[in-house]
Amino acid sequence: EDFGSGTSSRSTKLVHGGVRYLEKAVFQADLGQLKLVFEALHERRVLLRNAPHLAHALPIATPCYHLWEVPYYWAGMKAYDAVAGFSGLSISRFATAAESLAMFPTLAARRGDDGAELKGTIVYQDGQFDDTRLNVALACTAAHAGATVANYCRVTRLLKDEHGRVVGARVRDVLGGGGG
Repeated sequence: EDFGSGTSSRSTKLVHGGVRYLEKAVFQADLGQLKLVFEALHERRVLLRNAPHLAHALPIATPCYHLWEVPYYWAGMKAYDAVAGFSGLSISRFATAAESLAMFPTLAARRGDDGAELKGTIVYQDGQFDDTRLNVALACTAAHAGATVANYCRVTRLLKDEHGRVVGARVRDVLGGGGG
């Protein structure tokens, strides 16, 4: 099997900018969560810039089934837009129920649990990537830079320099039993 065989086929494969981290940062007054937002935005920006053949913008809708949800989610996404700045993705916007159903045909016009009718959505963009192809691209890049790349190996020991930094690894081939 190839280098991407262990990636999750059920994953959303989002390279997100940290919307949930921002919510926690605000409601829990947690600067650590805010730092995660900036890190996530930076990583998303780098991946979208460096691997446009593997990553792209993905529109995401936050459905609003009650009128109070529209300003609540809209304000939250506008705060996220302000934190994100120019990240190469479009800013969030409100879409009416009709627009939302046209853009997202599997979206429920009426919510099943309480029968609430869709009022609209807050649409924003995040990043999505092909995790298997990214794994293969990273392995090829590493090999091109001189690294030894191998599948199905178990790390038996980390090799460290005089400052305690990891500079290599001793591994064992778990399929063939060979060591290195």
